[in-house]
Amino acid sequence: MYFGLIALLTRALRLDARQLRNHVFRLAFVGFIYLSMLWATIWSSMFGAPGLQFFEHIVWLNVLFISCAGVGYFSSAITEEKEEETIGLLQMAGLNHLGILLGKSTSRLIQVILLLIVQFPFMLLAVTLGGVTTQQIIAAYVDLMAYTVLLANTGLVCSVVFQRGGNAAAVTTVLMVMHSVSPVVATAELTFLKASGWTKTNGWMSAILNSLEWIEESSVLKELTKVTTTGFNEPVFTKQVLSNIGVGIFFFGLAWLLFGPSVNNAAPGGTTRGGVVKSTSRMKFLSPGRCWVNPFVWKDFQFIGGGYLLFVVKLIAYLGLFAGIGGISNIYGSVLGFDFTRVGEIFFGCMLFAFVVESCISASRVFHDEIRMQTMSSLLMLPRSIPYVGYSKAIGCMLGLTPALLCLGLAVMQLNVTPEAVLRSLIEPAFWGVIMAFLVFLHLIALLSLFVKWGALPLAFFLMGPLSGCCPVAFAVASFGQRQAVDSWGNLPATITIWILTGLVCFVFQMMIAARLQELGTR
Repeated sequence: MYFGLIALLTRALRLDARQLRNHVFRLAFVGFIYLSMLWATIWSSMFGAPGLQFFEHIVWLNVLFISCAGVGYFSSAITEEKEEETIGLLQMAGLNHLGILLGKSTSRLIQVILLLIVQFPFMLLAVTLGGVTTQQIIAAYVDLMAYTVLLANTGLVCSVVFQRGGNAAAVTTVLMVMHSVSPVVATAELTFLKASGWTKTNGWMSAILNSLEWIEESSVLKELTKVTTTGFNEPVFTKQVLSNIGVGIFFFGLAWLLFGPSVNNAAPGGTTRGGVVKSTSRMKFLSPGRCWVNPFVWKDFQFIGGGYLLFVVKLIAYLGLFAGIGGISNIYGSVLGFDFTRVGEIFFGCMLFAFVVESCISASRVFHDEIRMQTMSSLLMLPRSIPYVGYSKAIGCMLGLTPALLCLGLAVMQLNVTPEAVLRSLIEPAFWGVIMAFLVFLHLIALLSLFVKWGALPLAFFLMGPLSGCCPVAFAVASFGQRQAVDSWGNLPATITIWILTGLVCFVFQMMIAARLQELGTR
């Protein structure tokens, strides 16, 4: 019984130990840490405490990596088996539900934790650089591991409940955002209740206040902010560590409990694609309808962008977010330190984040279904060129981003900026330098999704830093972005140069994507 319980877990760990690419990835991560340490050493002649700067940079980089892994890696643990219809084969092999969860999810959790452990000896060099103590490093990595446990099992529950990886990734992202926002809401509620006369002398008041305090201290962002501050001297096992591990264990048990009903109630004949409404349902006005003139645009808008149903849902959700921020500013504005005039700024930041996340997820999925279902060869047999197919699929994904773009425009209108200021920002080299970095990042995600089965988003995130550091185009864009002319129109030549460089770099990436698609189609 116990051998069968850990059989899949043992196989996954052995396979990870024997694959060269996993060790190369860990080595590349250590190399990136070395480059960051070298950069901190160079800057130590101008700034104090280079060790603290290096330590803080790596810690927040790990937070972003683990968050990206939660979206693309942990949330696909079970959904990939559902999409390939191999869950039944695993059960026929004698694996029970717990064994499948340990083999598919816990193995991934161990791999990410190993990636954190391999950094630890190198991070101790930050103590030598100055400004950091060993206790800070230990506390930071304990916090990161606890956050990894929480995120891995949150993604596992979503992977068990949902049939498609895209839905599981979307819900995991929503839960991550709620986890990041809930401590802020708990802080405001605690301040309001204490100001209203609530004390811990009453039993039920004490329970509510203690619960809010635990929620307030459960944020890894808040805890790491403390850890990366000079003079940190607190226990390693904080409320954040205990709460994250406890909730993670609870989610694993919940996934174990829901695994049987979710698998037994799975739709026969494969999973459905996207939030597509059937033409026979009551909401048939949101059904895909007849295929458009360009079937590639229609297909990716419906199955990757979510179609009309998800279009309406996202639009309502974003507008509801705007209304929620406005309501919070009226109720807790004095407590949180912002009034109604800053609602536009906060909504703009939220919508910019939502647009970036949606764009990255769409870039990682634009060719995912064709690769997973092995239909690329059939697709290339159509009387259409590879650029036509690729650009059409990209347009279909961009149509799914329309709600975020509309609400982002609404947020810009709430910023109370003049048309002259908007025009000046549109010819700023620094603005277009950021746009170029984002476009290159999306192309890198799409390219990596053709090479790896999972993790294109976090892998692209970590490759973006070294590629930008050694690329002469990045240095050229940075130099142009730092130039500031006396007249705004004097920045126009530098802006045009960045436009040309952006087009050239994106063209090179598109050629690489086309070559990879051609290679996959000939297999």
